[in-house]
Amino acid sequence: MKIEKDIITDIKVFKNINPSTIDEIVEKSDIITLKKNECLYKDRQVLEYVYFVLKGKVYIAKCNRLNELKIIFLINKFNTINQPLMMNNTSAVECWGYEDTEILRIRFDVFDKLMSNDYILARNCMLYMEKRIRSLYRQLKNTSNTNIKERLASKLFKLSLEYGVKENYMTKIDLKITVTHLSKMLGCQRETLSRAIKDLKDDNSIKIINQKFYIDIQKIKKLSNGSN
Repeated sequence: MKIEKDIITDIKVFKNINPSTIDEIVEKSDIITLKKNECLYKDRQVLEYVYFVLKGKVYIAKCNRLNELKIIFLINKFNTINQPLMMNNTSAVECWGYEDTEILRIRFDVFDKLMSNDYILARNCMLYMEKRIRSLYRQLKNTSNTNIKERLASKLFKLSLEYGVKENYMTKIDLKITVTHLSKMLGCQRETLSRAIKDLKDDNSIKIINQKFYIDIQKIKKLSNGSN
């Protein structure tokens, strides 16, 4: 598949990098497709590439000791999937297609040389990692909250910031979310989550239409404050 320069510059870590770096990326990268529910890589797998989402969404997940998959990040277009630098190039997580996805990939050795010759690219990658680490800190803080209703409200509020579309007095989260995916994001059982969803429906904080959540942003934000 032919790679256009305009697509490259839309990727967030490629903003304002040298034109010569863009030319090398076009020359030395390629595009692959990942189907919904298809695995891009597994935990402890040795990787050869840095991956970037061009279209669609993937999620990063980790299994616990009970072999239950916890979704850590949902990654949408123009974002980086894995770290540009990895110890022994070995993944510590899994990556799966949330929906049909197009992915740009660049070999680690090529990307390492690009960063060494382009400070802006290296800086952008460090800032990307810093942002992801901050998100992990917030997730770690929220795991101490056993109130699943508050944790659900917090997750819905955060999703609304990225995918929210105002519709009348509600905000639609323009993302199809199954109860299974949401339970994996929160690290809880489906049954527990279903009860929390029912509670939020009963007090008119949310409604669900065609697997999409509509939320009363003020009610959800107020409830989510207990989890932040």
